[in-house]
Amino acid sequence: MLNISILSLITLILISQNIILLNEETLILICFITFIWLLSSKIGLSVKQDLDNQASNVHNYLENSFNQLLISMRGELQTQNEFQSLIYNFELLKEHLLKLNSTVSHKLKKFMINRYQESFKKKLIFTQRLENQTSKLLALLVIKKLNKAVSLKAYYLNVFQLPILICAYKVSLREYFEEV
Repeated sequence: MLNISILSLITLILISQNIILLNEETLILICFITFIWLLSSKIGLSVKQDLDNQASNVHNYLENSFNQLLISMRGELQTQNEFQSLIYNFELLKEHLLKLNSTVSHKLKKFMINRYQESFKKKLIFTQRLENQTSKLLALLVIKKLNKAVSLKAYYLNVFQLPILICAYKVSLREYFEEV
């Protein structure tokens, strides 16, 4: 307050001596300077505290924003790393499935061939047994028929005494002796 009084006194002396001209612009300048000086002295501390509070709030807000951004970026990086590992795991799974598929198809081919061979072998064995039994049956039937024919021939030779039958019997005996 003392400074204002000294400043006002000096200004009045300078104006009274006509060193400083007192006109509207000068009065406006003096009023403005006085207003600013009074404003800064009276509410300067309050404005400073308010500006400090706002600066602190802005600082905290920016710090929180950067922390959230950092957390978000770390989460995104972790997600991308997990996604990369997921892609890598799917590539490994693809390779294993391809190997498994080729192995199974190769083994399946061998398995099916072996299965068909076993089935075919069983069918061939069955067919061979059937042929053996059929040939035995046919041989028995032929022997039975031949026995009947031989016994009929012997019966006709003994009963009918046809010369053609006797001749055929002798020819058959001769051929038999020649073979032995």
